[in-house]
Amino acid sequence: MTAPTSPLDKPAVLERVRTIMRRDLKLGSDIVIEPTTPFIGGDADIDSLDILLILSSVEREFGIKIGSEEIGKRVFENVGTLVDFLVVQLESKQSPVAAAAELLPTSDPLQLLPHRPPFRFVSRLVAIEPGQSAQGVWSVLGNEDFFAGHFPGRPVVPGVLIAEALAQLSGLACNIAGSEGRLAHVDVRFQTAVTPPADIQLRSRVARQMGALIQYEVEASFGQLVVASGTVTIGWSGVEQ
Repeated sequence: MTAPTSPLDKPAVLERVRTIMRRDLKLGSDIVIEPTTPFIGGDADIDSLDILLILSSVEREFGIKIGSEEIGKRVFENVGTLVDFLVVQLESKQSPVAAAAELLPTSDPLQLLPHRPPFRFVSRLVAIEPGQSAQGVWSVLGNEDFFAGHFPGRPVVPGVLIAEALAQLSGLACNIAGSEGRLAHVDVRFQTAVTPPADIQLRSRVARQMGALIQYEVEASFGQLVVASGTVTIGWSGVEQ
């Protein structure tokens, strides 16, 4: 699909934004979406997590990146401000970059996680760029208790635990000092099953931040195969909304 590149295409941009909002937020036909429709406090009852979902779809639809610093510049004040921003970005071909956050100093970064064995699924860290990204490994031996039921005689690593491992790594990629993280949303798709023993490679990168919510792009791989990819969103307590 070709993105519009002229101010004359503003009505077309508006219509595409409307389509995204109705699809992602499951808005009924009784909800009116006009340029003056606010993203927070309007009839659609949109919250910060909803905005992150819309933002991801908008980026895919229009082929641009909207960084955290841009979100704070009234881009999501209402539908019209978002449309105006998109038109400018499409004209100038700009791609703002996502923001970062502070990592708590520690000699053992894994101790930052509130999880402990047997519910810690990051066995070791490979690399970390505080506030930006992290890489780690979950070493699955095959003798873990959950394999007794998943599945007897033909063990498969549960996808939900791979998603949990990616969420735990994300908490290390961007860990806000003095704050406690809680998983807010998971959108991870699985390409193939993993059987033990396996060293599952984990990757997480900060995509964007909106107030207390930080969204991460994540990927898990085994050998040369990507087994899972998508996004996780973590809400950090004590962070100003």
